[in-house]
Amino acid sequence: MALGIRKFIQNAISELNVLKFSFRKTIFGFEYANLMIRSIDKKSLTKILTAYGANLGKGCDIETGLTFHNCTDYVNFSVGDNAHVGKNCFFDLAGKINIGKNAVVSMNSIFLTHINIHRSELEKIYPPKVIEISIGDDTYIGAGSIVLMGVKLGKSCMVAAGSTVNKSFGPGSFIAGSPAEFKKMLKSDAE
Repeated sequence: MALGIRKFIQNAISELNVLKFSFRKTIFGFEYANLMIRSIDKKSLTKILTAYGANLGKGCDIETGLTFHNCTDYVNFSVGDNAHVGKNCFFDLAGKINIGKNAVVSMNSIFLTHINIHRSELEKIYPPKVIEISIGDDTYIGAGSIVLMGVKLGKSCMVAAGSTVNKSFGPGSFIAGSPAEFKKMLKSDAE
């Protein structure tokens, strides 16, 4: 009996948080409402992300404390079936971020899809750019890793914790370092 009441209360809280988010967005704008994302429970987070355009697969697990930047909705955020996104990750949604099915993004990871240094003379050398990020199915991103714009990681890659991934790697690559370098091919179950 108590479990039924708990579930009812959790559902009611998540519905209330969706309404709060919608109210904040309507009155103060999306950027203000988006601040709420960092401090809500998992169920509310999933409902809000989905309600505002994120494509979340079946059975995916999205932890709390996330930060979404450069967005007016969550359309550029896609997470595959059974994937996991850890606590306190940062997602720059200027461009699309696609996380494959069964992928794991560990806590405190950062995804940056753009560069814009418009207040500096360096803009002449590095003009503004937005390029999507794609993380393959069954890929693991270690804690505290940074994935930069344009990176495509193939199926079953492994990124060591604390790596800075600034280029793409093919399927089965184990990569590590800052900047990340190819270390070895991972063995498949068939080998």
